[in-house]
Amino acid sequence: MNGRTLRWLVVPAVVLPLAWLLVVSLSRPVPRVGDPAPDFSLRTLDGDTVTAASLAGRPYLLNFWASWCVPACVEEHPVLIEAQQRYGEDVTILGVLWRDTPEAAHRFLAEYGDGGWQHLADPGERLAGAWGVIGPPETFLVDAEGVVAARWIGPLTSADLPGLFAPVAVLDR
Repeated sequence: MNGRTLRWLVVPAVVLPLAWLLVVSLSRPVPRVGDPAPDFSLRTLDGDTVTAASLAGRPYLLNFWASWCVPACVEEHPVLIEAQQRYGEDVTILGVLWRDTPEAAHRFLAEYGDGGWQHLADPGERLAGAWGVIGPPETFLVDAEGVVAARWIGPLTSADLPGLFAPVAVLDR
């Protein structure tokens, strides 16, 4: 077989599967602001179960993160601790591990501080897929009626917090 023939065999074998993945990922419906939040039931790192139904009637924030997400998740972590202190009485904050292990997450929290919110394991990235997460950190705010109120891609800063929480009418503290 010459190089030209080999190229005509290899190119489709590589390009077609990649094209298929792109079509499938782009055709998957993901919630936008104003859409109902995806339903879920996940275990926390402590073994408890958290469901979307258990959060009904109260706004919640989902923050997809990873211990290896350096420097973005490291920079964002104190901002989430600040958010917990400022808004935690009114909004449930939840961390969701993205392509990470509970052991690595525990080490991260031991090093950078545990802000007091629960962290959920997401085996197979089912919840991340339902939300259309493209990489950590990524944050979603859901209002008390279960509707997506805000989406934030990238690390949050302290200056971002009032605007992020504004859709759920949480008073800035």
